[in-house]
Amino acid sequence: MMHSGHLTVETHPDHPGLVRLQACDQPPPVTPQLRCAIRFEDVDTARMHAHQRLRRRLVDIDAGLYRVDPVTACAAIEAIALPHRRIMFDPAVESDPGLAPLIARYRTHTRRVDQVFNAIGIFALVLLLALGILLGP
Repeated sequence: MMHSGHLTVETHPDHPGLVRLQACDQPPPVTPQLRCAIRFEDVDTARMHAHQRLRRRLVDIDAGLYRVDPVTACAAIEAIALPHRRIMFDPAVESDPGLAPLIARYRTHTRRVDQVFNAIGIFALVLLLALGILLGP
């Protein structure tokens, strides 16, 4: 079942180089550790997409910890091709010159993967139709 919520990226001074991705139902309180918060109509699917993008940097799945910088984590979430709305972005993350190009790169990659799978599906459908015509009734 789909439910809306917020996907957040947080850092902590005790864990340098790590970020925590967390899903919550209510808007998170703005703290010095909060780097971004984005509201999704389907937060569970959004979390899965974020994990897919950052999976090679996973440290602890239960705690939602990834060894990645906040800009990369926020870009991974912002680039998710699901309906969403920015709730909060840390000014340091938002003003980073690498944020927009990284979001664009992630979106382009997602579109290319979708195109490849669509092409494979169309090829399979054409192949099935051709076999049906050739083999006949």
